[in-house]
Amino acid sequence: MRNPDDSRNDPFGEGFFLMPYSDEIRERARTVRSHNEDALRHHVEVFAWEAFDHPELRSYLVPLLWLLKDVRLSWVSEALCTDVRDVCAAAEAHPILAFNCLDCGAELRAEDRAQLCRMSDSLKAVSEDDPIDEDHLDHLLCGFCKGRRAADEEEQELLDRLRLQAMLAEYRRRPYAERRRSEEWAILKRRIHRRDGYRCRMCGRSKVELHLHHCSYDNYGEERLEDLITVCGVCHHRHHFPDLSEAS
Repeated sequence: MRNPDDSRNDPFGEGFFLMPYSDEIRERARTVRSHNEDALRHHVEVFAWEAFDHPELRSYLVPLLWLLKDVRLSWVSEALCTDVRDVCAAAEAHPILAFNCLDCGAELRAEDRAQLCRMSDSLKAVSEDDPIDEDHLDHLLCGFCKGRRAADEEEQELLDRLRLQAMLAEYRRRPYAERRRSEEWAILKRRIHRRDGYRCRMCGRSKVELHLHHCSYDNYGEERLEDLITVCGVCHHRHHFPDLSEAS
């Protein structure tokens, strides 16, 4: 295999590097993959021929090869002069790995090789990852526990929604002046002012005292961006007290 640092790919002198096209990279990858598969298949054939006349050894070898995702079952069946279905049946009859539901402990049976590999990968991930990935955990639960977890999650979502509604209703009952002193209002105010370029949307002035003005109170307590605009103190007062402004 060619050394990446080999200057033979440098026809223009030192320090020059020509990036290969993606098609060339893909073709190189396919070549490396093909070589690896040939080597892996050769080892499968060697082991299979060694176990050909030893049924007890084959009973251990076939389940082991069945677990290796990079080993094609067709290689095993051809090396043992049998059918792929027979290879699967032999592997399923003598399983090496065992899985249990991580909630209730019930035995989990893999329907096929792909599911067994997913369960094995998920078991490793759940054992090592923090926090636990729910997709991986889902592969390691029985149907009953999946349903129970789904029901619990639905109940939790309902509870959270009811609590949020109650908190929002209580928040809306607070005096407006008190809300204007809250951190929530400060965050809202900074966001709207930044959106509006720190200018009054009515007169266009900047470098003046800026307020928030509600275009609509329909979403009070959980305002959307379009519900609020930036106004200066003068325009805000004129909007809410037009009669006084005209009289002055």
